Amino acid sequence: MELHDLIRPLGIISYSLMLFAALTGARVITLRVKQHKLIGLAGLIGATAHAALVVYFNYF
Repeated sequence: MELHDLIRPLGIISYSLMLFAALTGARVITLRVKQHKLIGLAGLIGATAHAALVVYFNYF
């Protein structure tokens, strides 16, 4: 598996984590605040890694 093969799965996972964080923030899904923050942070890190890979493979 090469590095560019991670772009699509990383994007899907990041989107899912961000959606899950939004649903926990809107209290559609009930979790503790600490868990909500960790899910949001994981989504942000995943989205940043996804964006960095896309920029790297498109422009370098």
